[in-house]
Amino acid sequence: MNEPANVQSTTASPNRARWIFLAAAGLLLLGTIALFGLAPEPLREAAAGADATAVRVDAWTVEPLPLVRTTRLSGVIEARRRVELFAEVGGRVIELGAEDLETVEAGQLLLKMDPLLAEVAVERGLAAVARAESQLALAESERSRFESLATRDAASASRRDQAVNGQKVAAANLREANANLSEARDQLAKKTLRAPFAGALQGFPVEQGEVLAPGEPVGELLDLSAARLELGVTDREIVALRAGARVSVELEAYPGETFEGRILHVGAAADAISHRFPIEVELDNPEQRILPGMVARVSLTLGQPKLARVIPRDATLDQFGVRLVYVIESNEKAAVARQRRVEVRDIPFRPEDLEVISGLEDGEQIATTGIGELRDGSRVNPRKPAPRIDRTESEAGR
Repeated sequence: MNEPANVQSTTASPNRARWIFLAAAGLLLLGTIALFGLAPEPLREAAAGADATAVRVDAWTVEPLPLVRTTRLSGVIEARRRVELFAEVGGRVIELGAEDLETVEAGQLLLKMDPLLAEVAVERGLAAVARAESQLALAESERSRFESLATRDAASASRRDQAVNGQKVAAANLREANANLSEARDQLAKKTLRAPFAGALQGFPVEQGEVLAPGEPVGELLDLSAARLELGVTDREIVALRAGARVSVELEAYPGETFEGRILHVGAAADAISHRFPIEVELDNPEQRILPGMVARVSLTLGQPKLARVIPRDATLDQFGVRLVYVIESNEKAAVARQRRVEVRDIPFRPEDLEVISGLEDGEQIATTGIGELRDGSRVNPRKPAPRIDRTESEAGR
């Protein structure tokens, strides 16, 4: 009686396994459909029957872009003015008004020498002038008297001439006395040395009590209210530069910071040795952060921006000195890469780009990746061009 029950149990087991298999297959199919909907576009295209032989490339649209010619030059910062200070007269230093490396104001006392002998010379000059004035007054009186007598025949003509000559000699003596007085006063004034302008003292080792000789150098005064540097440019660059043009300056001492300057002077003739035209650039320096001796890198704009067709250097092939690109030609059925010769030139300071002179027109697309796999007529699958960021850079960098 138990044997039929065992046969029924054995028959039901395959049926249950079959239903389990069918349910798992259904779930797998639903999962595949869901994953296909979430798959990236390239996978969907391949599944939909896209041309598996097409080379995947990035496309670049040729279009005119503003290209600014600039040049970068390096130079060393100098002070706006630099003057050497001298002791114009000799003497013993009795007072100091500043010390080495100190910042001074215009007219500030730097040093004073013993003025005694100079003051004595001034007093002697004053006395000589007073004496000469008295002698001139007497001589003028004598000339007037003898001229009057001569008109009445009461004095001889020779005596009148002597009186006239005496007046002229007295006038000359007065001029000489005044000249000597001016010289004495000048010598007295030179006993005191004052700053001709505001700036920083450098190399000012004078000590009180020291005796200075006439013409002895006593230091330098630097005007740091503005910083200047001189650069040399080529003849092609000098014609595009004008005094007053703004420039951008970077200093190695302040990385990441940019300073604004202007072209102060433009040279009219090239240097005989370097054959470069000098220009002078000035930067405002109210906080005196820019110091002489700092290394600067100046960006100069050369003329107005011009429109140019710029393509990536990686989009070109160099075959025996001939530049080639692959132009993408598209229709409803497929996209094909056509090899084309182009004439290009370097854009100095932009090694990653080239300027197209001829061979390409606005709106055409070229392949920028996978060009090593392409041949003339190869089928391609171009990606949409990435949004462009216009770059306006320089012509040269040194």
